[in-house]
Order: sequence, then structure tokens, then C-alpha cells
Amino acid sequence: MNAAPHRYGTTSRHSRGNWLLPLAILLLLASTTLATWRWQSGLQQEADELAAAQESAAIAAEVRDRLNLHGQFLHALKAFAESSPTQALAGWRRFASAMHINDSLPGMYAFAYAAAVHLQSPDPFENLAKFPVDRRTFRIFPKPATGLAMPLLFVAPETPALKAVVGFDLLSEPARRDAVNRTMLTGNIAMTAPIELQPDKGTKRLGFQMIQAFFNDGTPTGNDYNRKENLAGVVVTAYRFDEFMSSFKLPLSSRFVLQIFDEPLSGEASEPPAPMQIYNSDPSFVTSGAPLLHHEIDFGGRNWLLHFHPRGKTASGLDAPSLVLYGGLLGSLLIALLVHHLATHRERAERYALELTRELTQHRDHLQELVDERTASLHGALQQARAAIQAKSEFLANMSHELRTPMHAILSFVELGNRRAANASDPKIGQYFQRIDQSGQRLLNLIDELLDLSKLDAGQMALRPTTFDALALTQQVGAQLESLLVKRKLALEINSQANSTQLSADKERITQVICNLLSNAIKFSPDGGTIRVEFAKTELPAGRRSGDSGSREALTMSFIDQGIGIPENETESIFDKFVQSSATKTGAGGTGLGLAICRALVTQHRGTIVAKNNTGDGASFVVTLPLNCWIEQTGQND
Repeated sequence: MNAAPHRYGTTSRHSRGNWLLPLAILLLLASTTLATWRWQSGLQQEADELAAAQESAAIAAEVRDRLNLHGQFLHALKAFAESSPTQALAGWRRFASAMHINDSLPGMYAFAYAAAVHLQSPDPFENLAKFPVDRRTFRIFPKPATGLAMPLLFVAPETPALKAVVGFDLLSEPARRDAVNRTMLTGNIAMTAPIELQPDKGTKRLGFQMIQAFFNDGTPTGNDYNRKENLAGVVVTAYRFDEFMSSFKLPLSSRFVLQIFDEPLSGEASEPPAPMQIYNSDPSFVTSGAPLLHHEIDFGGRNWLLHFHPRGKTASGLDAPSLVLYGGLLGSLLIALLVHHLATHRERAERYALELTRELTQHRDHLQELVDERTASLHGALQQARAAIQAKSEFLANMSHELRTPMHAILSFVELGNRRAANASDPKIGQYFQRIDQSGQRLLNLIDELLDLSKLDAGQMALRPTTFDALALTQQVGAQLESLLVKRKLALEINSQANSTQLSADKERITQVICNLLSNAIKFSPDGGTIRVEFAKTELPAGRRSGDSGSREALTMSFIDQGIGIPENETESIFDKFVQSSATKTGAGGTGLGLAICRALVTQHRGTIVAKNNTGDGASFVVTLPLNCWIEQTGQND
């Protein structure tokens, strides 16, 4: 009574003990995985921070370099203006046509020249005599509020929208006026605060301008009044912020959203205005908190603040730390399960051995009963199979005989109808009888094949051996099929490498084999092709029994076509009954009995027939028959 509880308690203790080692291994490996993950995450974070710093620095450097490049162009424009005191419009246009700003200065919208006009002088336009501005239509707008105006006289490129701004006074707006005053005082390039360009007025499309002043007698060193009096004009480059930024081939990846703000340099005002956003690479992105990285670009008296906000992880897939974490935890679990499996393997083996022993004991005790039952079942199945085969053979034989009789009667009446249709007035009646005759002949051939198949299965087809020339027989069959050859434009070549092609066999059955193989070759050969039949001497084993030895002389007939060939895995199955090659199931016809009958007839003559593919196109059927298929001692074929 105490045995069962003791066994149960032992099993429970073993089960708990089997889990201790896997659990300890799982905890150890998981701890190692977490430590590796933390270390790998730190490395990944450092690499991301370094890549982000390098990328943001490269972007800021490219923007700074672009501004410097355009500043150099503005210096060149100033030098040209100073070297052309006559201010002839033709010279400015030649200069503008030589400047391909879309190629060499991407992002620039336009550049212009504005002259300093002192309205209080007797002839304020004295210096503009050679600049062909129509005095009847030229006007300065808006109307100047002071004695000095800075109207645009030349704008390039000369588009209709830009021609409309000729005469616009740069001193009429505070942002432009502030930039003009700064360049006049310092002699350096001045950049405006964010403004709307005159053609974009009212669109809220922000832009900016770079302005460079030049003087009549070079750069004066006197006071502000002298600078103002000697001011000859300014040269200007204009930009739209969106076009300027889109012209960059920035290495901005999906990890950042770039925002650019504009502010004046510190110290220029007691209370400088708040920075104004002039560019956002992703307006739909909602920023929160301070930017991850920050760069500043000082140029032309303005300060651009470049804020780089992290977009977050958008890359698909797992990074290295995640792979370490998930892969390590999964591997730890699998190793723990493997250790548990190995630890409990002996226990499972013992249970399996006990179960197997019990089943073997049961089978041993009931072995004789099982053998008797199985023997009776196999005997019954064998009897049923024999009965089914016999019934099938009898059915095919009877049905073939029963079908041939009415078919002969039908064909006889068709022949009679053909003769009478020849004298009929309607030619279609003769065509109808011809179609009935063709269909009847095909059906009769099918019935003959079924009858031959049933006789072969039942072993009732007796051979009538005679001696004949196989080569001449093949030529005779080829002549009978000449109409099919001519219709398909096929050539039939018959060659013999044997000294003699005499056979002792059933001539009618060998004729049936040759006819079937030639018909198949004609059916599947391409139009205009060639069918070859080759004869050669060979040898066959003397018999099929284990005690037979030696060989017998034989004749090989090879039927070679140029058709589509046979799939390699079907070279044997095509000789089965009612089976056709998958490569020839294209509507070419056939019942799948021809090759099966050929193999049965050749086997009955103690020969062989095989199919193989040619080196090029087409297939070959090789029939090998002994020269004497008849056994004199028994008087029949074995």
C-alpha cells in the first residue's frame, strides 16, 4: 500500500530536480545577455551621436560655404559695377548672359543693380544718361520720403515679373533700408532680415537679399555723411528661402528634422526680436523640447540658427542591440530547454521501453491470431484481385467482339452510302459519309487495340511464326503510310548496317509493332522533318531464368524522329496501359494503348523495346528481337 505513494514522491522530487539545472542555466545566460545588451546599446548610442554630430556639422558647413560662394559673386558684381561708371545697359546684359546662375549659383532667384539717386540735386539722373530707362514711364516707387532714393535699374534674369520691379526703392522698407545702411557704413556685404520679395508680395513666401554698396571714389574713410554723399549704388542678390534650401544636396537623413531661424547679431539693438523661423524640412513634424544639435552661421550681419531635432527611429528591422537582446534571450531559453530535454532523456527512455515491452508482450501473446487474421485478409484480397482481372479481361474480350460486329455492319452501310452518294445531286452527302467512314475506322482501330490488349492480358494471343525480311517489311509499311508522310512533308530514311535482316517471328504482329512506331514518329515529328529507321546486329541473353547463360543473335530496329522528345522521368511509364507522355498531351490524339501493345508483343517474342531521347531533338524507340523467336522443343514462345 505504501509502494505507490513512495513512487509518486520520488517522481515529483525527480521532476523538481530536473528543472533546477535548466533554470540556473537560463538565469545565467539571460544575465549575460542583458549585460551584453547594455554594453552594445551604449556603443550604438555613441555611434549614433557621433554620426549625428558629423552629419549636422556637414550640413551647417555646406550652408555656410554656399553663402560664402554667393558672397564672392556679389563682390564680383560690385567690381563690375565700379569698373563701368557709364552704367551702360548693354554691358550689364552681356555680364548677366555670361553668368549662368542656375548652374554655377544654384538657389539664387535674381541679381540686380540699384543706383543712389540724390533727389535734391539739380539733375538727379545725370549719371544714368547712358542707362536706357524710358524717362516717360520710369518712376521710383514707392514715393521717396527722404532726399535719397535707391531705385532698381537693372534686374537679371529679365523676366516679366522681374521687369515690373524696375524702379523699386530699396530704401522704402525697413529691412532693406537697414541692410543698405549697414553695407554703406561697413563696406561689407549686408544680409537682410526675412522679407517678401517684390514679385512675391502678399504671398507670405519668405526670402532674403544680400546687398553690397560701392562708392564713386572708392570706399571713403570719412564720416557717415561723406559715405552717404559718395554712395554710387548697391548690387543685390535675391533669394527665396525654399528654393535656396532645395538647391542643396544635403546629407539630411530621416533621423533629423532641420529648422532654421534668423536673428540679428547681438548688440545691434537693446531688445533684439525673437528669432524668426525661415525654413522647416518637415512642417508636419511636431517638435518638443530643445533641439538635439545646434549650429550657428553668422553672415552679413545676420545670425542663422540651425536646430536639428531627432525624428525618432524610422528604420525597419532590428538594430544590433535589439538583435543581441532578443537573440540572446531566445538562445538562452532554447539552451535551457535542451538541457532539460537531455536531463529527462533517461526517464523518457525508460517509460518508452516499458511501453514497448508491454506492446511486445501483447503482440507475442496474440501473434498467431494476428498472423491468421492477416493471412485470411490477404487471401481474400488476392481472390478478389484475380476475379477482377479475369472479369476485366472477359469484359474487354466480349465487348470488343460485340462492338466489332455492329461496327463492320455500320462501315458496310457507309460504303454502300458512299457509292450511292456519288450519283446524288448534293455533294455534301458524300462528305457526310466520308466523315462517318473515317470516324468508324478510328473506332474500329480502337476496338482492335482493346481486343489485342485483352488477349495479351489473358495470354490467349498465339503467335504464328514465319521467316521474313524485316527491312522489306519496314519499307512496305512505310509505303502504306506514304500519304501521311506526304501530307506532313516528311522524309523516311531506312538504313541497315546488318548483313541480314531475316527474322523468324509472327509477321503480322511485327508489322503491327512497326506500324505503331512509324505512326507515332509521323504524329509527333515537325513538318518537313526526317524519320530514320536503322537496322543493326546485336545479341540478347539466351533466356530469362537464373540458370540460363550465353547469348543469342538479335536484330535491332531503331525508329528515330525529330519531335519534342520524352521527359526523362517518363521513358518507362509511356509503355503502361492508357498512359501518354505529358509532353505529347497537346491534342495529338491517341489512347495510350499503342506502346503498351508494342511492348507486350515484343516481350512475347522474347525481345525488348526501350525509349530514349536523342542528343539533339526528338526521341528514339529501339526494338531488339532475336533472329529466331521460336523454340523448337516446345513448339511455342516462352
